[in-house]
Amino acid sequence: MLVLSAVCLIVMGFDLVGPDLVFGGLTALYVTSGIISIRDGAAGFANTGVLTVLVLYLVAEGVSQTGGLDLAMNFMLGRASTVFWAQVRMMIPVMVASAFLNNTPICALMIPILISWGRRCGISPKKLLIPMSFATVLGGTVTLIGTSTNLVVSGLQQEKYGTTDPSKVFQFFTITPYGLPYAIWGMAYIILFSKWLLPGEDAADDLNYGLLVPRTSPLVGRTAKAAGLAGGKLTITGISKGHRTPAVPYTPDMIIHEGDTLFVTGSVTAVEQSVKSFALVLLTSDDDVARKSTPGAAVFGAAAADVEEGFDIAASEGTTNLLQVNLLKGSQLVGQSVRQIGFRGRFGAAVIAVKRSKALQPGRIGDIVLQANDVLLLSTGALFDASTEDFTKNFTGLMYLDEALARQFTTAVRVGKRSKEAGKTIAEVGLRGINGLFLFEIERADGSLLKAVDHDTVLATGDVLWFAGDLEGVAYLQKYTTLEHMQADQVAKLPSDIIYRRLVQVVVSHHNLVGKKLKEVVVSHHDLVGKKLKEVRFRHTYGAAVLGLHRSGQPVAGNISEVPLKAGDVLVVEAGPEFATNFKNNRAFSLISEVPNSSPMKRSKMWIALALTVAMVLTQIIGGAIDKEVIHLWPCAMLTAGAMLAFKCLSADQARESIEWEVYICIAFAFAVSTAMEKTKLALAIANVFVALAQAIGGQTAALACIYLVTALLSELLTNNAAAAIMYPIASAAAEKLLINPNIMSVAVMLGGSAGWILPYSYQCNLMVYAAGKYRTKDFVKIGTPYHLWLFVGVVLILGFGERWQIPVIASLIFTGLVILLPAAYEYLLNDSQKLAVDKKLHALGSSFRRKRSSNSGEEALVEVYGNGSSKDVGSDAANNAAYSNGVAAPASLGHRNRSSAGGVA
Repeated sequence: MLVLSAVCLIVMGFDLVGPDLVFGGLTALYVTSGIISIRDGAAGFANTGVLTVLVLYLVAEGVSQTGGLDLAMNFMLGRASTVFWAQVRMMIPVMVASAFLNNTPICALMIPILISWGRRCGISPKKLLIPMSFATVLGGTVTLIGTSTNLVVSGLQQEKYGTTDPSKVFQFFTITPYGLPYAIWGMAYIILFSKWLLPGEDAADDLNYGLLVPRTSPLVGRTAKAAGLAGGKLTITGISKGHRTPAVPYTPDMIIHEGDTLFVTGSVTAVEQSVKSFALVLLTSDDDVARKSTPGAAVFGAAAADVEEGFDIAASEGTTNLLQVNLLKGSQLVGQSVRQIGFRGRFGAAVIAVKRSKALQPGRIGDIVLQANDVLLLSTGALFDASTEDFTKNFTGLMYLDEALARQFTTAVRVGKRSKEAGKTIAEVGLRGINGLFLFEIERADGSLLKAVDHDTVLATGDVLWFAGDLEGVAYLQKYTTLEHMQADQVAKLPSDIIYRRLVQVVVSHHNLVGKKLKEVVVSHHDLVGKKLKEVRFRHTYGAAVLGLHRSGQPVAGNISEVPLKAGDVLVVEAGPEFATNFKNNRAFSLISEVPNSSPMKRSKMWIALALTVAMVLTQIIGGAIDKEVIHLWPCAMLTAGAMLAFKCLSADQARESIEWEVYICIAFAFAVSTAMEKTKLALAIANVFVALAQAIGGQTAALACIYLVTALLSELLTNNAAAAIMYPIASAAAEKLLINPNIMSVAVMLGGSAGWILPYSYQCNLMVYAAGKYRTKDFVKIGTPYHLWLFVGVVLILGFGERWQIPVIASLIFTGLVILLPAAYEYLLNDSQKLAVDKKLHALGSSFRRKRSSNSGEEALVEVYGNGSSKDVGSDAANNAAYSNGVAAPASLGHRNRSSAGGVA
């Protein structure tokens, strides 16, 4: 059995097979071989702890669907000016919420809220999302229902001691004396050290671009701030006033004129959005493209020209894509300049920028000699073919950079009388920098249009905001703001109940008339091409309200109901479940697909869902206070979920979909595996090893620390529930040998089972923020590895006091209180001169530390691809760089990586 268990651990560790299938297969083997009985094999499915996990998914979904958690979190977050206070404000309410609700829906709900809030406060979401994930886990260790791991261990202990010793059965707050200081200790680490361990905005994705201002641009005659370009996702680092004029530092009061070239730093997505919104021209060469001064290029890459010929790919081939490739080590292009290769003629592409680590070469892009492993940004036309032999033998790592904006829907919302956004600026309400959402126009209540929206623009009641965004952006507006959709009156008249509605994508079809005679063509009143939505009475005819419109990747301005539809238009509609079934064969639509998890918030049921959840928690609190169970958590959660369904806080389909059946099956089968380990004495044999080790090191505290550490390491490789189920019988046997209180030993397993900090795949919440925050695995390793050591020290201190839990609780509260109160004293008690003195001392220490680090580390740079001239103009470049002595990054080259997060003045 030992060999079989080891093989299964390897299989799960390498994600070859899911833990639910592994445990299910093991259970089948153990039952058929007679190691355990059929009753033992199926016992996990009837365990009240496992069933409680199942039902709590429904409760959490009911709160989430009504927006109650969203309201509470937004109220608690408030406003923060620094990373420190942002993390404090975020972690405390998240930890409290996750102590009583499942952490997965909390994490899913908080991701878009934190991204918006972080942008509103000027703080990178990368500084918030990993701490939020860790906070949900820490909060889950405070109560019995905080995480499924606690309920698994509690259920296993109840199976063993439930009939013989009721004092060893976990109650709602049994874990709290140990979980609370553990959570506080973990929070202290985040707010103390994460500022330096977590990444900020990823400068590796930011290039310096040259943007030509044509005659038709709305920037002409205005400052960038007045037009709305500054203060967004781009940083303006410099400006060239006319052709061949050297770049100078940009200042906010500069008036922009036709023919000026703006040097900006930002991501590909930000540049693409700005080029579309401000009718700018993306440059690839100072001499060849700027001479053309192509006006009115509103399509990203429309002026992207091959350097050696000034060839306009978009103009000749009709469409462009932006992509990134890596030059292979053995490529025949190595050693040749961009001009010599002739990218346009050879590959149907123009080079936008070249990235190369640890090197900075002056000169125009056409003069750059390529080296192995260079990263090239290309603008490609219709003639580009990535499957050709010539392309595949020279390049690898093909990645389309503008796929995220390939489908943008136009949607409009109104600032209503009850909207909390009225009287606030765009930045304050968090409508800047939201992933998948771009505000391109505001229609004022007086009828005036504001096409270039500044982040300082104050919203007023009656304003109509026009957005271009993807499906997630459209859903965000519906769920997480109090803005009224322009089609709200149509939505209110839909026949289906709000709990059954969802977003649906439909494609307007065109009919193939080739080969048919005119008399054979029958024009149906359901045909939408060339008609407006109100002409076909869309809501009445199809029982759906149109919320967004997509047309060839371009924002469509104006009232959606007044826009004549074209074949291929994609509509986002809100409809009931019958829509897809009723119209899947309708000739008006060529494709219908439902958007997952897009049900609108049932805000009218919010207080009902919150009241029911609070009542459920209160029954457990009262039971713990009087030391008598008022009602068991499982039937109490069942009643709560049933009441939520009865009050229509969520639908039956949403309730079913909220349950993570894989987790349920995994936990249930894990009970059988745990039983088999006990009956075969495998758990006892492994426990003897821990006992001998603990006795050699120092007794009970060493044993508790070892059990925690091994469980924590297993949880990095397996799921948290699998790690806890495997370790519980071992820990229980060790506790009996060393005469350790079984409750305290089980707490060690609970805490260790939740300790997945190093890998993004070790915990579901980590995986969710990993994708949303665009982290890298090394970001988790960097903060998670010392975090493990920090919490291990905390566990030794907390569990070492055993039943004298008051000591670590008080000590952790005092320690964290000082961590929070000292910055609070600085913020609110010191005057400006005192703050300045403190800042100078801290700055001096920080500068000394950075100098030591920089002397031992290389710096990655980008190849200069947009300069004032060829490589011989060294003196000119040096003069321009000297002009940036104030710390603003020199914009003399397109494609030069910005070395500082404050790389320019905007």
